[in-house]
Amino acid sequence: MWLSGLHIPESYLTALIQTTCRARAWALDKSTMFTTITKITDPKEITKRLEAGTYIEGLYIEGARWNSDRDCLDYQKPKELVTMMPLMQVIPVEANKLKLRGTIKTPVYTT
Repeated sequence: MWLSGLHIPESYLTALIQTTCRARAWALDKSTMFTTITKITDPKEITKRLEAGTYIEGLYIEGARWNSDRDCLDYQKPKELVTMMPLMQVIPVEANKLKLRGTIKTPVYTT
């Protein structure tokens, strides 16, 4: 899914969670989404669909870069203000089953 091409991308992500909640009989107010960055940069490399969730493309990061070797944010390279992110998986999950270790919550801003 080319998320940055949507006028209101939050509505797509909300619909993704709602659809999964209906299919799995989860409570909507106790569900959230889990995101993970893949090593895939070209959407043509995707061979099968996710059981639940979607792949997101078209995201960029400003002031940092994604280090695919270490799977973490890293300092930006000289003279590269904005870099493209690899594909991201967005997976709806039940909030009580989500265990995050070694991660930080960070806001995402859209323009």
